[in-house]
Order: sequence, then structure tokens, then C-alpha cells
Amino acid sequence: MKRRKKIAQRLESIQSIGCIIFLALMSLIVIIQVFSRYVFNFSFVWAEELVRYLMIWMVMFGAALVQSKNEHIRIDFFPMLAGARVRRVMEIIFRLATLTFLVIIAYKGFKVSYFNRMFESSGLRISMLWPTLAIPLGAIAIGYYTVSGLIRDIYQLVSWTSAELQDFDRRQALEKYQSDSEDDSQPQRQEH
Repeated sequence: MKRRKKIAQRLESIQSIGCIIFLALMSLIVIIQVFSRYVFNFSFVWAEELVRYLMIWMVMFGAALVQSKNEHIRIDFFPMLAGARVRRVMEIIFRLATLTFLVIIAYKGFKVSYFNRMFESSGLRISMLWPTLAIPLGAIAIGYYTVSGLIRDIYQLVSWTSAELQDFDRRQALEKYQSDSEDDSQPQRQEH
């Protein structure tokens, strides 16, 4: 259990660093492109294309990172009305639907990547395998976190009592509320 948690934390940290690097590179390339276009009246042919490919990779890494924290946007009105056990069953159904979607994305993504390996991008002159590979690899990373959450939900549903589930849900909600409150109060403290 601890080993799996360490692997997940390491993977999350790699994804966070990857997103930061991709965003920094995209920002730098756009700034250089705008500066060269308006000051020197010269544009780099590859800049827009590279930014687009970096954005695709960043979005897929970021989506996996958000899935690791189970914070994708969703309507949780009905799960919040349900009891702790029914909420777990709903979570399991949601995760299974997500996994089905991710399997399709990964399968189709690998087919597209394999097909596109023969083509070259117009600006960078690299194989189109590399930009398109972000989609299936991102789906696999998101799937890893989805399976991890699915295993946790099934374990909790089967082995925990209703009181333990409710207590766990209360603690989770309280931690989320406190972290959100701290995030909201940070700028206010710095201003004073």
C-alpha cells in the first residue's frame, strides 16, 4: 500500500513538473514569437506548431493530475443526497464509465499515432507520432488514477461500515473545505 502511494506521489510530481515546464516553454516561445514579429517583422515558422503540441501534452498531463486528486468538474448533487454506501456505488459506476471512455481513447489514440508516424509536421519537421502520442499516453495516465480510485471505492464499499464511510466522507469534505478556505484567504493575508 505504501509502495503504491509512493509511486503515485512520484508520478504526480513528474506530471506537475512536466506541466510547469510545458507552460513555461509555451510562454517563452509565444513571447519570443510576438517580439520578433512586431520588432523585427520576422516570424518563426515552427513556433505556433510547437506551442500547439506542447499544449496538447500539457492538457493530457494536467487532466491526469486532476484525476489523481479526483477534482474533475462534475455535478455531484445526487451523490451528495445519497447515503455513504449509495455514494460509493455511484462513484464506482462513474469510474467504470470513465474507464470505458479512456479505453476507447487509448485504443483509437494508438491507432492514430501509429498511422501518423509516417507523416512529418510542416513547421518542425518531426514525425507526427510525437504530438499524437500525448492522447493515448494521457488516457493511460488518467486510467491509472481512475483504476486506483475504483479499487479504493470497492474496498471501502465492501469492508467498511456505513458509519466509517460517513466519517471518512465528513473528514474528506472538511479537509477540502479547509484547503479551499486557506487558498481563498492567502491573498488577503498578503495584501494587509
